[in-house]
Amino acid sequence: MNENDNTVSLESNRFISIDVFKGLAIALMVFVNTLTPFDMLPAWTHHAGEYGLTYVDLVAPFFIFMLALNFTVSFKRHLESSGRRKAYLRHLRRYLIFIGIGLFMFIDVSESGLVLRWGTLQVLGMSGLLFLPFAEVKSLIKLIVGSFYVILHQLLLFTTLNSVIYDSIEGGILGSLSWGAMMMFSAVIAEGLMKDIKWKHFLLVGLLFLIIGIITSLFWGISRGYMTLPYVFISVGASSILYYVIYLLFEQRGRNPIFKNEKILSPNGKNAFILFLLHIITLYFFYYLIPFSSILLPQDMKWVVIILVALLNVSIILLIGYFLDKKKIYLTI
Repeated sequence: MNENDNTVSLESNRFISIDVFKGLAIALMVFVNTLTPFDMLPAWTHHAGEYGLTYVDLVAPFFIFMLALNFTVSFKRHLESSGRRKAYLRHLRRYLIFIGIGLFMFIDVSESGLVLRWGTLQVLGMSGLLFLPFAEVKSLIKLIVGSFYVILHQLLLFTTLNSVIYDSIEGGILGSLSWGAMMMFSAVIAEGLMKDIKWKHFLLVGLLFLIIGIITSLFWGISRGYMTLPYVFISVGASSILYYVIYLLFEQRGRNPIFKNEKILSPNGKNAFILFLLHIITLYFFYYLIPFSSILLPQDMKWVVIILVALLNVSIILLIGYFLDKKKIYLTI
């Protein structure tokens, strides 16, 4: 899908830091998803168990933060160019498409019929839908609504539904409350893009969320499976601090050619959606066509080969993103 007519809107007034952040999130997602099916890998390459935290647990929150950054810039632009009604309808359509494609891509066919599975795209779509009605309210209201979402979810964990949430992918539909809270908090921080106080928003506010998450974890465990409150706050804080570092390198010090002309992550950030879809194809290729189980290596060495294959998969996706950007081919929804 060639959108050369839309090149100006894609290339002008872009924050390269957002594209780099999105590209990094895609690269991390491809890496961890390639490793997911293999049990012989070290613990740090997988999600933590019932409680705990690894870097893998932060990849999905990076996508939520990415969604909030994207919304902040995109919504303002469409509000000014197309009006309020079209701006809301555009983003409503986007989030519904996320949910629809996610449900379609992961349909399971069993003897009892079709089974719809939850996944990352549905999480992004539901988070956006929970946030959209409050897109233009003040930051304080967003914080209150986000707090309501996450507290309501914590209350559900004290019921028999806690096992349903834990056994569901990404917490299932009920887990959307905590993901929605994450989106709401991330959107408050992302508002710093439109103001000249970026260092306050992305560093100090990120640290505040991180500290709250760490303190609350002392009496309420960190769990991605249950989507606990400490996990939500730590995820938002870590995402904000990571974006601050990227912003500092690529916006504040963008005169340095090393950062100004970055051509590895930022091209992939411009095509994050299509690369998300393409990486699922490459995952199937590596998992089903390469006989990892028959690799003639000691069992404790096979994980090295698998990690190398994961890095190869990341490289393939990055190359695809680079060539799509070079040809000015972008898929937007």
